[in-house]
Amino acid sequence: MERVDAGVREQLLKDDQQIVGKAFDIAGNNARVIQANTRHMALLLMNPAIPDRASRMAAFAEELIDANITQHIKEPVACARGCSHCCTTYVSTTLPEVFCLAQAVRGKKEKHARVIVAAARSKSMPQLEREVNRVICPILDNHACTEYLHRPVVCRAVLSTSLPSCERIFLGGISEPFAAPPSLGGLRSYVVIMMRAALQVAGLAYRNYELTHALEIALASEDSEQRWLAGEPIFDAVAIDRLDQGETPLTKIVDGLANAIRPTI
Repeated sequence: MERVDAGVREQLLKDDQQIVGKAFDIAGNNARVIQANTRHMALLLMNPAIPDRASRMAAFAEELIDANITQHIKEPVACARGCSHCCTTYVSTTLPEVFCLAQAVRGKKEKHARVIVAAARSKSMPQLEREVNRVICPILDNHACTEYLHRPVVCRAVLSTSLPSCERIFLGGISEPFAAPPSLGGLRSYVVIMMRAALQVAGLAYRNYELTHALEIALASEDSEQRWLAGEPIFDAVAIDRLDQGETPLTKIVDGLANAIRPTI
């Protein structure tokens, strides 16, 4: 694929500065802003001068979804401190988000110990079984997220408009649609697609992995992020989300975005 002219790339990057990291129109023609944010993340991931570039990319994506949630979600939300019903279910996330969370957890011995215990349970349990036999998130303490500022995108994008519905789903085991703001699913998809495309352009693993086992591995050594960025397969033993295996409609969209971005890098 032929790279665009250097002058065009320079102008693109200059124009990107006006829209990168900001809330965008999720209903209109947003191809330009999606490409700008994806390009920003890809360039960050490809910069060897930044040792923790994966963590930084994740932090950027997390701030991006927060900005859009603040801008677009106007419905009353039932979620509040001390409400942790959804923090006992299966969580899968990208590896940069795992590193971002690991940076916050590293050095906190009690929390690290809880991660090891939760990972041991998770590894021995099929994904679907997690909906019956819950594994409490090791980052929780007294029903509150202790690393709220570093939580993954998927956690940020679980917003409920009905506490009774959450109680029926997570406590009662009743199967019913999750009550959420109607625009939330699309917003989450946009950010996830941008993250994945950026990872693909950078030549890095872009599928979603089970959080607790991946976090255990990331915490096992101080240089885990640098080893992964260098190509070491340290997460090979971690289960990939069953919905993220093989070709899916989502992977086709990610491939298309990545192909659009590559010539501009």
